[in-house]
Amino acid sequence: MAEAATHERTATGSLAPPIAAPEADLPPDVAAALADPPPAAESTVEAAGIPFHTLAWGAPDATPLLLLHGITSLAQTWWRIGPTIAAAGFRVIAPDLPGHGRTKHWKGHHRFRENAVDLVAFSRAAGVDGPDLRIVGHSWGAMTAAAMPVAGLVPARLVLIEPPAVPLAMISAMLADPVERKYDDINEAMTAIGRTRPTWPYGDVVAKAEGLTALDEPAVRAVLTQNGDWDGGLADLADPSVAGVPVWLIRGDPAAGGYLPDVVMPAFVARFGANRITTIAGAPHSPHRTHPEATVLAILRSLEG
Repeated sequence: MAEAATHERTATGSLAPPIAAPEADLPPDVAAALADPPPAAESTVEAAGIPFHTLAWGAPDATPLLLLHGITSLAQTWWRIGPTIAAAGFRVIAPDLPGHGRTKHWKGHHRFRENAVDLVAFSRAAGVDGPDLRIVGHSWGAMTAAAMPVAGLVPARLVLIEPPAVPLAMISAMLADPVERKYDDINEAMTAIGRTRPTWPYGDVVAKAEGLTALDEPAVRAVLTQNGDWDGGLADLADPSVAGVPVWLIRGDPAAGGYLPDVVMPAFVARFGANRITTIAGAPHSPHRTHPEATVLAILRSLEG
């Protein structure tokens, strides 16, 4: 037992120090997009019997990047991150996932691999399933991204932002969080978010409120309560289909609400190495809302490293 504890501390200690990035650390074009994000192009992509409402940024012929949001959110949560990554030379495609946003059409596919199958179909219908595709996912979107190679789509790179590695009791407790539950009135949702998340920018409050008024409540409940303990995607990343795919992990600060505690990090280090893990100093589970500069920097380093 003592040997295991020592190994755990050593593996976690091998991680690079957490990063904190000001806007000045970003390339000028990227910083400009973050400061003044251009609007997205909207479309609907039919796949797997689902009309995926989709936002996109960047030149149509640029390297494709699929951007997947977390539970109870929607594509608009990437209102700053999407155009900022596009400014670095990518075609960013962000769908509202099933049961969320304007996509709706929940089909009961609460398992991560089931959702991944639907997202593979989406990627093919959107014409971005080539060998140069990058996939970036947050939380539930990260768990889905980790399962996409198993579902038949092997990307050039996987970037997972805060895929939860927490027990069922902790992940299902999100159902009681006022920032994760269903609202019928967007003003009521915005008031609740503003009260409990006072540091969020207005654009993030609006995007989350839109997500909370549009979500399919049974879909959210099924995802949060019928997947057992969440393992950060490690089981799917161990599948032979992922062999050779560079996988990067971006996590928040466990002390600030991150869902990747230090105790689980040795398993991630063993899976793909400490050099592919970035911790954002002081960031919670959704670092793109509170630490956008550091989140963008971490994503770009993951895509280019």
